[in-house]
Amino acid sequence: MKQKMRSQAGYSLAEMLTVVAIIGMLALVMVPNFVTFYQSNKMKASMRNFTTDLRSTRQMSITQGKQTLLTYGTGTTSRSYDIWLGDKPYNSRVWTPMTGPTSNPMRPTKTLDNIVYFPASNTLQTFPTTLACPAGGTCVTTAPPFTLTNTNFVVLNPDGTVANPGGGTITIKTDLNKLPKSSYTITISPSGRVLAQ
Repeated sequence: MKQKMRSQAGYSLAEMLTVVAIIGMLALVMVPNFVTFYQSNKMKASMRNFTTDLRSTRQMSITQGKQTLLTYGTGTTSRSYDIWLGDKPYNSRVWTPMTGPTSNPMRPTKTLDNIVYFPASNTLQTFPTTLACPAGGTCVTTAPPFTLTNTNFVVLNPDGTVANPGGGTITIKTDLNKLPKSSYTITISPSGRVLAQ
């Protein structure tokens, strides 16, 4: 009796190279799309976190019965912002930091993602940079390292309204070109409603 030789099953070199080539082409197409998707999500997350912090600042003013303040710098490297609590329901003069290196309880300064910043253009940031305190005096803080000058700010009142008579807008932006949306405008109405577009 003759024994039949069994054929050995397997992949040829040509088949394996074809599969590797297909995987390589798929990766060539998918990796850039994944990077764009990832960065777009970072941009959206920064916008959502910032609007949530604005709404939380407004809520703190309502629950504490005192004015609250959100300060932020502008420029291509400006991505941090802090929250303050005033000493009065209206016309606060002394501001206590709720975030930052000397806040109590210790909460760090809030920051946007590293691909996002507050642009410096005056047409984009409509909130003022000089905080006017009552009776023409200067505002003081309970934290000496902090300053309230040369920074944009939003003051919220205990009735939920924004102290700036017409409300205003804050823009966050990225310089990455391939994102579907490279900037968001956060509008704060006179009644204190926060809307991101």
